[in-house]
Amino acid sequence: MQLKKITPLSNEYLEKLGFYWHTDADETPYVSDEIVRVSAAEADAYYEAANELYEMFVAAAQHVIDNNLFHELGIPFNLVDLIKQSWENEVHWHLYGRFDFAGGLDGKPIKLIEFNADTPTAVFETAIIQWAMLKENGMDEASQFNDLYDALRDNFKRLVVLDGELEDFSKFYEGWKILFSSVAGNVEDEKTTKLLQQTAEDAGFKTRFAYV
Repeated sequence: MQLKKITPLSNEYLEKLGFYWHTDADETPYVSDEIVRVSAAEADAYYEAANELYEMFVAAAQHVIDNNLFHELGIPFNLVDLIKQSWENEVHWHLYGRFDFAGGLDGKPIKLIEFNADTPTAVFETAIIQWAMLKENGMDEASQFNDLYDALRDNFKRLVVLDGELEDFSKFYEGWKILFSSVAGNVEDEKTTKLLQQTAEDAGFKTRFAYV
């Protein structure tokens, strides 16, 4: 694995970006001063693995629906009809999910640790901090294998255009608002939620924010 030392981002700079959870409880920096070099072939392998595994998760979900296995997964009966309704169009399945992988470098096989599609953990770090680390070190931020912000914006648009063209968003959008909310007092959740809110606004949605 190829690691490259970089100048770490200062706490002051991180806080200007809205990133306040930069120091762990033991006073060590949360954001590393190293980056990992990933070759184009390795990046393609991660991309292909994620897509293949995603299709496997979709097939597994379809099996649950077709065979009425909701109870076996601990899914409450009062959610079954909503799940079936949302499953009719893949646009409504989710906004995004995160694969956690092991391996993929130095010739090691890629192995799945988990697919997390429940919480927005690491969105801020991926969409903002990784970009800032490269930019502040005079590196090409566009060269990283990461288009999360643009992908999130496009997925918000798909909530309206469905299977249509993203460019037609304004034709179909009728002013619907999205309410974003998080628990008061948790700065990481709040900043991450507001980042998603900003992404939705960039897509063209009207939004509001309120604490739970």
